[in-house]
Amino acid sequence: MGRGVSLSDQNTAHVTPLIRTQARLQQAAWFTGVSAVAFLVPLVFSSWLQLHHDVYYLLYFAIVAAVLAIYVHASDINVTEVVARSWKLSVALGFASGAFVTWSVLGRIDPTPHPSGAYFAFEILWRGVVYGIVDASLLSAFPGLVAWELMQRNIAGAARRISYGALTLALVGIITATYHAGYKDLRNVPGILQPEIGNTIISVPVIASANPAGSVLAHVSMHLAAVTHSYESKDRLPPQVFVGPRE
Repeated sequence: MGRGVSLSDQNTAHVTPLIRTQARLQQAAWFTGVSAVAFLVPLVFSSWLQLHHDVYYLLYFAIVAAVLAIYVHASDINVTEVVARSWKLSVALGFASGAFVTWSVLGRIDPTPHPSGAYFAFEILWRGVVYGIVDASLLSAFPGLVAWELMQRNIAGAARRISYGALTLALVGIITATYHAGYKDLRNVPGILQPEIGNTIISVPVIASANPAGSVLAHVSMHLAAVTHSYESKDRLPPQVFVGPRE
């Protein structure tokens, strides 16, 4: 005689899909909330208040770091495990995508004046390295983590891996457009298009490996190229900064 289904088994069968739905809704809420922050920070502190760019970056870095730290804690994400996952693939793709976006700056954008001396060294670190890390964390790593959570931390098999990649790509596109729309100079289709293309290429490592390490490497490479070659760039290093008086 076959084993009957107990009441506890029935309850478990009903509860498990409910828990999964709630977890997905929580991730959707996180993505919506962080995307709103990504839009409001440049809108308020750069476009409206027009703070000095270095002061604005300080606020942007602090707010993004705090929000993402809260997200990681709330979602119980082990960052060490994330950056250890398929790290060789992520880093290899990071070098490749980093080389491409660096070339897109050095080979396609005219050089502009830049500061000199100690302040320029500071800007290389501040606008190049730190800004690159923060942007990559917000615009590539965070969407990848949300997609990973929405996939219930399981991308085994070709179908689930493709689904993860497509989902991450969509989330990267949404938050990239939302963030750059906060800058008044980029609030149009041409202004959004270049960051969308660039950050899609930068996000290839996390899309392919579920590890954002390579995307951080690529984003920092692009920022360093922009700071040293086209310091006054509008879309590579928003907000736009001019070394001397604007003609």
